[in-house]
Amino acid sequence: MKKKLLFLLPIAALLFTGCATKSEMNLQKKILSPESVEIYDISVDNFWREVTNGRRLLKTFPFVSVKPVIDYRGKFSDQFYDKIDYRYKADKLKNVDFWKLRYNPFIDDFIYVLPTWANNFKRISNDLFEDIGYSYNLSSKEQDILKWWISKGGILWIEGGIYATRYDTFKKNGEIDEKAINDEIYKKGSNLTFFNKKVNLYVYKSKKLDRINYKRLKLSFDTKSNINYFKEIKNLKIVTDNYISADFMPEGEVLLSDKKGRALVTFIRYGRGGVVFLRPFEFQDKRFDGELLRWKILYYLLEKRYMKKTVYLKVKDKIIKQKKLVLHNLHFNYKSYKLLPESKKLLKPIARYLLLHPKKKVSIIGYTDNIGSKKYNYVLSLKRAKAVKDALRLMGVPKRKISIQGGGEDNPVASNNTERGRAANRRVEFIFR
Repeated sequence: MKKKLLFLLPIAALLFTGCATKSEMNLQKKILSPESVEIYDISVDNFWREVTNGRRLLKTFPFVSVKPVIDYRGKFSDQFYDKIDYRYKADKLKNVDFWKLRYNPFIDDFIYVLPTWANNFKRISNDLFEDIGYSYNLSSKEQDILKWWISKGGILWIEGGIYATRYDTFKKNGEIDEKAINDEIYKKGSNLTFFNKKVNLYVYKSKKLDRINYKRLKLSFDTKSNINYFKEIKNLKIVTDNYISADFMPEGEVLLSDKKGRALVTFIRYGRGGVVFLRPFEFQDKRFDGELLRWKILYYLLEKRYMKKTVYLKVKDKIIKQKKLVLHNLHFNYKSYKLLPESKKLLKPIARYLLLHPKKKVSIIGYTDNIGSKKYNYVLSLKRAKAVKDALRLMGVPKRKISIQGGGEDNPVASNNTERGRAANRRVEFIFR
């Protein structure tokens, strides 16, 4: 009997294929491939494991101004560094392999740009993004890939702007032409935009000591923030050996400002990622908060805290139109299926939708990364799906409207070879029918 069935199945498939028109097949394919909306919020909690001393990250902090790390042990206690286990990947803009990045946007979490010598900065338009690209000899295609990478969740980290030394003020005949380099700085740095945001230019100049020498410039800032997360940052410092420095600061979301309200750190959201701008603050001086500022920015951006304000609205606005909803921001305790309290509120619009539409049902599918055995991950994903179901039931959704599945480590949406990729694979999917 089994042999007969196996024989008949290919014939039946051919008959059905012959009966369906191409347009009908495309329609069926479209219906069977539901549209989806994805909401990313990769939690730092899932990054903390295996590294025993976070101080090691200070040695490889890749974008903490141009001053090299020589023998800096950090300003905090062992307890602070013992908790840090970030596995982020960062590259300087000039070192990025854009063709690899095009096929896998998860290979880099950050791409960074440090202050640039004014003579190397190519002002070809009023678009700072384009100017930075050409200053680093990026083709138009590579610039497009960079912008696409940001939209997929990458962070472009830009410190400072352009600078000139005292020697740049001398002509070939030895005459001083300070006005020329001053005019060059303003010519290259003024009237710029970045992602359609106006770019403010902060210019500061060292005090001359004699014809050649000048005093090392030291600036300090008392700071404030409207974001609770950054209110611990109190004092920052800039130390520079440059004669003239000009820092770019687009008018994005202000994460930190000085007491006069002038922006010190701004963030421009673009798709799932964005661009952070900050001035090149000193971080190895323990009397100031330059190190803490960078830890705070790292946490803020890797956890994608800037997206939490809009997650609820996204769910509420999209859920009625979409057949499939993917949440990467339902947080569980590490290696646990206990749903954290702050994640439960994200389920409220789903519960409300199911209660307002009595005929609608939902399938909940849990997924994990590939850390651990396949069996362990399957059981964990099923328990996490059940935890979500239990939370919805407590919100009044009838049991009959919810089914659950465990997807384990199957069907990854990103590479499991990176922390960011594994974090993206830890998700919960809701399929409405």
